[in-house]
Amino acid sequence: MVTLGKLPTKRIVMSVKMQRRLFTVQEYHLMNDAGIFGEDDRVELIEGEIIQMAAINTRHATCVRRLIRQFRQLPEESAFLDVQNPIQLNERTEPQPDVVLQQPRADYYETAHPIPSEVLLLVEVSDRTVDFDRDVKVPNYTSSGIQEVWLWDLEANCLEVYRNPTANGYISVQKFERRETVSPLAFPDFVLSIDGILG
Repeated sequence: MVTLGKLPTKRIVMSVKMQRRLFTVQEYHLMNDAGIFGEDDRVELIEGEIIQMAAINTRHATCVRRLIRQFRQLPEESAFLDVQNPIQLNERTEPQPDVVLQQPRADYYETAHPIPSEVLLLVEVSDRTVDFDRDVKVPNYTSSGIQEVWLWDLEANCLEVYRNPTANGYISVQKFERRETVSPLAFPDFVLSIDGILG
């Protein structure tokens, strides 16, 4: 029997870069068709990643309802009102914004989800997700060319309005607070009260 002495040990440090598997919108739809997502799963595709959406609390839902009530006053021939349905920004991003005003289309978008050029106004209502919406979603909306985005920040009780996209972000960023009013670029005569939406 041979007894070996303590063998010298070397610490080997290896740098391994983990690769993420990013999905296309087409693959995302195929997964949905195959039943991978349940009926109650709230997910969206952002930059190729499937993101679990936050549960909708009562204040968020109420804000969306107030927006719906106001936007329903617009004639249907001017804009379709869509709520928490997908829009396809590019081949790897298909978010589900809270409210969208989009160009009317004869097929009611039966053949395809709206694309950025068909979006007149996109609205996100944010409470716990405000940082993600501002830092991830808004830049995606900018780069896809959506002309106007409203971000209702329920934590700060204000509205952030992003207008006129460029390669470096939106040219115009404004904040509206209580006792102020705002109008969408596409409908300058249509006035909404910040208090009326925030409650």
